[in-house]
Amino acid sequence: MWVSRVILDGLVVVYALSLVLLFIDVVQPRRTVNRTALVLLFLVFVAETAVLLVRLRISGSVPVYTPFDVMMLVSWLILLVALVVNAFFRIDLVLFFANTVGFAIVVFDAFAAPNASMYQAREGDILAMHIASAVISYTAFAFAFVFAVMYLVQERFLREKQWNRWYIRLPSLERLDTYGFRSIVVGFPSLLISIMLGVIWGQLTLHRFLLFDPKPIVTCGLWVMYGIYLVLRMRHGFGAQRLIWWNVVCFALLVVNFVVVGNFSVVHPKF
Repeated sequence: MWVSRVILDGLVVVYALSLVLLFIDVVQPRRTVNRTALVLLFLVFVAETAVLLVRLRISGSVPVYTPFDVMMLVSWLILLVALVVNAFFRIDLVLFFANTVGFAIVVFDAFAAPNASMYQAREGDILAMHIASAVISYTAFAFAFVFAVMYLVQERFLREKQWNRWYIRLPSLERLDTYGFRSIVVGFPSLLISIMLGVIWGQLTLHRFLLFDPKPIVTCGLWVMYGIYLVLRMRHGFGAQRLIWWNVVCFALLVVNFVVVGNFSVVHPKF
């Protein structure tokens, strides 16, 4: 277990250093700084993969059954997607903004969640598929939030006519709005699948209708809120900035649902 702890502590330090270098690269672009930051991010990816493999070895099953594992998977997936997007699509600054979210998840995970409880009742692969779908939706919504924050930063620079390096490197408002929309398009059905699989798991394993549990209730509410975003986004005449703020509010409630509401759930693991 101490091996996992050492990896976690080193992971946090290296992740923080990579973010510092990414920020420096924005303020004063240098190829050496950028390359070093990318190498450190790759080391973080390797370390997160190692943590998940250690958890796999210890538990003897796929590491998805505790809040710690779920958050580590989300951070791992955010980092993977950010690296792929940076390599093939060249969306500037997405590495910095996405990994700021990923770093926050890792820090919370490392110091608040390692001793979290675990699901006890399992039914075949249904629970694992339920959690995997939730992880995909969380990751997609995290990127929607990242693009929303980038949109708000760029919008402020435009409004105040600040033509600095951040403004030059950030994508246009239209592109950021489109990226956020596409992220929610991925997360919306993934969350619905997770909810459906969770209900089926509850019926097969616990013989109860889990939609009356606090966390599923709030999750269904969040799914409706993201659905409202999609409906309004596809209508003409509804302000883009209001939808951006709606996106931010939805993600904030998603975090509250996972971190706070989950502790009042009868069936979901607690921190």
